[in-house]
Amino acid sequence: MIAPSHGLIWRNSPRRIVDLYSRWAGYAGVPGDPGVTLLYASMYGNTECMMEAVAQGIADEGVPLNVFNVSKTSISEILPSIWLRRGVMVGAPTYEGGMFPDMANVLKMIQRKHIFNKMTAGFGSHAWNGGSLREFTELVEALRWETFGALEFKGAPGAAGLMDGRRFGAEFARRVMAG
Repeated sequence: MIAPSHGLIWRNSPRRIVDLYSRWAGYAGVPGDPGVTLLYASMYGNTECMMEAVAQGIADEGVPLNVFNVSKTSISEILPSIWLRRGVMVGAPTYEGGMFPDMANVLKMIQRKHIFNKMTAGFGSHAWNGGSLREFTELVEALRWETFGALEFKGAPGAAGLMDGRRFGAEFARRVMAG
């Protein structure tokens, strides 16, 4: 039996649990399993629309994908996926010249939890002169994440912009799978 001071009590297959925890603890120094965690936030639906295109591009490559709306999902559900997956795609609109606060808070929590050595890319909408991707770059540099690129667009993405998003997602997925 495994009975931690908090969490589930494991009465069956304790060796399996020990093996899983050993594997997960080993992720502290490596990028994680091939796969992508896609985090997004959207104020008016523009970034969410692009998220769907980016996610489709990732899925087109057959890469395992978890998608989280950071404005509606508990950080306790997001962090395990970040820990386990090699790639982190971040979609956030610009808000007051910076990153949408819900997304900035998630990235700061990831830093607090010392989740380093991931591959990442970002995308987001803006109205005037952007700012979200500048803050994204600063936050991921502190995390020592390898940045693949960024896709910024003004307002709602049109058909051509959505195709760019799908290609962007597919390119990132191939990069994640290549390691």
